[in-house]
Amino acid sequence: MIMSTTITLFSLFAFTTGVHAMLHSTAPKPHILFIAADDLGWNDVGFHGSEIHTPNLDKLANEGVIMNRTYVQPVCSPTRSAFMSGRFPIHTGLQHEVIHPTQPYGLPLNITTIAEHLKSAGYATHMIGKWHLGFCDTKYTPLERGFDSHFGYYVGAEDYFTHRRSDSVPGKTATATTVETHVDGLDFRNNTDLVLTMNGTYSTIAFAMEAERIVSQHNPSVPLYLYLPFQAVHGPLEAPQHYIDMYSDIQNEKRRKFAGMVTAMDEAIGNITEVFRNRGLWNNTLMIFTTDNGGPVTVGANNYPLRGSKHTLWEGGTRGSVFVHGSMLEKTGYVNNELMHSVDWYPTLMAVAGITNKETDLDGINAWDTISKGMPSKRESLVYNIDNNIPVAAIRYKQWKLIVGNPGSPSGWYPQPKLMSDQVADIQMIRGHANDTTYLFDLDADPTEHFNLANNTDKQEIVAMMKDRLKEVMKTYVHDLSTLHPPTAKSNPADFGDAWSPGWC
Repeated sequence: MIMSTTITLFSLFAFTTGVHAMLHSTAPKPHILFIAADDLGWNDVGFHGSEIHTPNLDKLANEGVIMNRTYVQPVCSPTRSAFMSGRFPIHTGLQHEVIHPTQPYGLPLNITTIAEHLKSAGYATHMIGKWHLGFCDTKYTPLERGFDSHFGYYVGAEDYFTHRRSDSVPGKTATATTVETHVDGLDFRNNTDLVLTMNGTYSTIAFAMEAERIVSQHNPSVPLYLYLPFQAVHGPLEAPQHYIDMYSDIQNEKRRKFAGMVTAMDEAIGNITEVFRNRGLWNNTLMIFTTDNGGPVTVGANNYPLRGSKHTLWEGGTRGSVFVHGSMLEKTGYVNNELMHSVDWYPTLMAVAGITNKETDLDGINAWDTISKGMPSKRESLVYNIDNNIPVAAIRYKQWKLIVGNPGSPSGWYPQPKLMSDQVADIQMIRGHANDTTYLFDLDADPTEHFNLANNTDKQEIVAMMKDRLKEVMKTYVHDLSTLHPPTAKSNPADFGDAWSPGWC
């Protein structure tokens, strides 16, 4: 009788376990909402203590997981390439600056993007916002890189209301003297069609409206990947006046406008997530929010207490404001201090979508257990960047950060300019000059990079070890595409119906 009961219980356990496995294997793939803010600083969100009002972001961050040590690249195109490819920019040729509108290259075409992987796995893939990974030929543009639709723009730094971008193209006079010609063109598309009816519509609002439209019309039974890289809060500093007026107590004009732009974006994100809820998608949606680089402190952003700015390899230029939200997270409502990098989103999203990763040359590491359960990160090291044109290199191993060369400027620590006049704020910018050529920081003990240990006698073995690691990384360095593909007059919008358009490379 005991044996019979045992067999029955065992059979019941086996049956229920099998049912659980079957249900688990056929569970719907989660929807993915990936939002990237542009030029958002560490101290520009409420969940990091900023004076800027970001109630929607704060609520989402506090309900989810704040990823406190997730790194980005110091400027735009390199980080976006990391999102799309799972590779450090030194392995894709995008390590030097950004892709300018007049440069004939893009994210290498032999790379399969995360959008292509998700599309192959049955996802509807939509992109809204800024691409900045090349457009000289249509094969570089979003619709050829895995997206079903794209509503937005190809380059960067355009006007928020007119959606036009100015630049200079090279040329030669009759005497072969090199000159630059100022050019200007529209950069706003719905798929491949120019958008001519939204002159005067603020891009943050336009992008939110398109996101709301896509989500409200989406079939809930089909997994959705919505990649939403906002134009906000990159310069030029523009926002509808009522957002700026919310910050009348901020005397610094740049900071006041910047704060209004952040709050406009926060409101847009609140509206978008509400449509997800109304459509019945939210409970199965994984949301990632990240910046693409640190904030530019001379243009209204703030990274305090971190050192430096956008364009620099200091922590203020490379440590992002990041959080993850979703019902599939097993541990929530806390700050995660495990190491992560933008390249990790690629394999992580593949794992979340149930895609087997067969690529052997990725720099990214699947961080899902770290994000969803709070388990220790598998990542021990990362490459901040290596750029032989400057030259500069920065790597991290465990708590150690090595910089060789010029990390970039501004290089100081800049308190938020809430009550400072423009003149006082500019004076504050002169602090923190960097004069050394080698830096070693213990980021566990000194996350704000005040104490360079590179010349300390007791740290020479660590310096040597880090330089050896850098030498190994350098063996995998590929030549940057920027210097191989200088600006060309072939890109002139005047030759393409007054718009920045493909067809010149």
